[in-house]
Amino acid sequence: MIVLLGFCLALASCSALWASFPEAGLSARSIVLVDAGSGQILFQRDSDLPLPPASTTKILTALVVLESGRSLSETLTVSKNATYVPSSKLFLRPGQMMTMRDLLYALLLSSANDASLVLAEGIGGSVERFAGMMTQKARDLGATNSRFTNPHGLTAPGHYSTAHDMALIFNYALKNPTFREIVQTKTSVVASITAAGRAARVRKIVVQNHNRLLWNFDGALGGKTGYTLAAQRCFVGSAARNGATLTVSLLGSRNLWGDTRKLLEYGLQNYETLKLAAAESGSYLANGQPPTQPEHPPSSLFSAAEAQSLKSPLGYILQIGSFRERDRAESLQKTIRAGGLQAFVESWPLNSGETTYRVRVGPYSQLGQAQAAARDIENRAGLRAIIVPAAPVAPPAERPS
Repeated sequence: MIVLLGFCLALASCSALWASFPEAGLSARSIVLVDAGSGQILFQRDSDLPLPPASTTKILTALVVLESGRSLSETLTVSKNATYVPSSKLFLRPGQMMTMRDLLYALLLSSANDASLVLAEGIGGSVERFAGMMTQKARDLGATNSRFTNPHGLTAPGHYSTAHDMALIFNYALKNPTFREIVQTKTSVVASITAAGRAARVRKIVVQNHNRLLWNFDGALGGKTGYTLAAQRCFVGSAARNGATLTVSLLGSRNLWGDTRKLLEYGLQNYETLKLAAAESGSYLANGQPPTQPEHPPSSLFSAAEAQSLKSPLGYILQIGSFRERDRAESLQKTIRAGGLQAFVESWPLNSGETTYRVRVGPYSQLGQAQAAARDIENRAGLRAIIVPAAPVAPPAERPS
């Protein structure tokens, strides 16, 4: 087993981890990728920039409703005010009734603006009071760079949030079983009820989730889209694979699904390495908790055999990146070789049966030499390296020409 030493990959835009994943390829104005379990920030760009969040606002709308203590089987009556809101909507009519559960499905699947107003008026008594409840809930969660003036996210003065805050709010909301069930639903049927004397007319409405990942992304757990002209395309959602659960939050995207898939795929494929980098930087969501620091120095956490391997005369290797796809590893290898360094690609089997491809430089006989080489690589190429002790027995290495 290879034991990592002090140097960890950093998540700067020029980081080696992202060498085959250029930050310039992401169109969103504000981005954060988070370990949903710990709140650890794995990647971010301008994540605290206040921007219009469009219909991702409805995540918080649903959360305030779900925590109101009211029964979801309770019916709410549609006001005239609720019918005036622009699309997207169910085209409800004044006096119609819907259960709170159906309103939540319409809100989170088809992003119905009229449903958001019916909920806001029913829970808060007025849209203004409900918006105040939303802002207060956000602040209670640690989302202090947000202010909400409506429950639907249509552009309005003083209505703003950040990618960081929306990720924080979504992570919290996803712990609610009802919220989680709704955002994972692809299609549902809701009903509006119109009183007609002693009888009642029931109108069935099919609502379909706007989150494309539910159809074509392995491990998608749900999310919420948004769009206005001012906000451009927005998304907050989560995905899980192999024990890792990530939340991505993007505001102001011009290529929403391209950005989202790229971030989630890379984060899930490189989860362990990104966690190491994030632990070094110490960046967490406002309500995230860093892992407890060990009481003993790191060397005491190693077995006797592992501790001895740290002193091995076999020396040290610089690891520049780790990839599931060989072509991406070879691309980084060529970049490093172009700078005059003899990089090689080493294949390493994983317990899952897959193979990871590690881009490495070395070996160096002394730790000091490895540290000096790592600094030189960072200064010349903008790449940060992990220093690992050379393994006495290594899997077959691939050294493409």
